[in-house]
Amino acid sequence: MSEDLIKSVESLLGSKNSSQQINNILNILKQGKSLFPSDLSQSSDEFTNVKSKEKRSELHRMNKQERILKIIERFTNEFETKSLPNNVSVKNYLLYLLVVLKISRKMKVGYQRSLVLANTLSRLNQMFVNHPLHYNRRTTREPLGLLFLITESALEASRNLKFPYKFDDVTFSQFIPLVTKYCMDSDDPLQEIVKTLSEMPKFRIPVVIGDGHQKIIGNILQYCFPNIPLKTRIETGVRLLNKIMLEQTDSTVLAHYNTLKLCMEKDGDLRSHISKIAKMEIGKAKYRRFVSGILEELAQSANPT
Repeated sequence: MSEDLIKSVESLLGSKNSSQQINNILNILKQGKSLFPSDLSQSSDEFTNVKSKEKRSELHRMNKQERILKIIERFTNEFETKSLPNNVSVKNYLLYLLVVLKISRKMKVGYQRSLVLANTLSRLNQMFVNHPLHYNRRTTREPLGLLFLITESALEASRNLKFPYKFDDVTFSQFIPLVTKYCMDSDDPLQEIVKTLSEMPKFRIPVVIGDGHQKIIGNILQYCFPNIPLKTRIETGVRLLNKIMLEQTDSTVLAHYNTLKLCMEKDGDLRSHISKIAKMEIGKAKYRRFVSGILEELAQSANPT
């Protein structure tokens, strides 16, 4: 980022109102410096110096909340105009959102904090429109980190706005390679992604992955699934059905069934295939009553009302 943004925040340290909060924000901003190429050609003309002084003076006149909003706005503008045109990568998007989320957490809990994260996700979606991600499905560490930050930001945005944050399809589509990987390699892609997020380091953000995260991830799975090759979709559905038929614990059966329903919701080909298998299995006495009830529902799934 520009040295001017760092210096603007550093200048607050010498003010009467400087606090540990400013130090924390400065340290967070410095974590994002790797996003920006070194700009040895930065202008040092009189006009530029005057504008820089004006920006620093503006921060001094603001209260704590307003300062954080302005710092996030300037950081976001610089990321979009100076970083993205030079390097579109999952790692860069992840680092950008991490910096914004951490800085936003220095604000008071309330409407403004939720609103800034809702606006950030909206800006992020537009960035994805102009600079979409392209990564191999074998790349999982950064996409999972980005997925965590997006779900956590959305939950924080919803917390004080009194309605769930509504994602645009463009944001969901960035995770098609990641979802494809989990559909190919796991028995239950939804549960496996949630488990992995729960166990992985979370950038020193004290968060427990819960039902809210799982619901958003389920929505992403549901969106991405029809965009996965048919062979993989069928194999995923059959694996889930087999787990349902073999599992002895009702809660685990229900978890697999819920994942299968998400996969089938917008996939007529999978619904038809699973319905045929379920019809053949219904009459077999080896299935418990709970499982037999699920098979009956799946048998009718090819013709949803």
